[in-house]
Amino acid sequence: SFYGKLREAHDAWDDILGRDSMRLVIELQPGDCVLVANQRCFHGRYAFEASKFPRVVMGCYVGMDELSSKWRKIGLRVL
Repeated sequence: SFYGKLREAHDAWDDILGRDSMRLVIELQPGDCVLVANQRCFHGRYAFEASKFPRVVMGCYVGMDELSSKWRKIGLRVL
């Protein structure tokens, strides 16, 4: 059935995403910043001790065309 195939595909996709080989883990230090292209990757985080280092989350959305243009303007290589 359609829904059976959909469930199989979902389970296969979930299996792929759950593999450690598909995971990039970055340990951040206080003051570090991470930029994530939501269109290109899934992202998340492990639990952490918030009392040691307060977590500050700031978000903004930038169009890729605008960002690529700004990067080219300042001389960065755009892939």
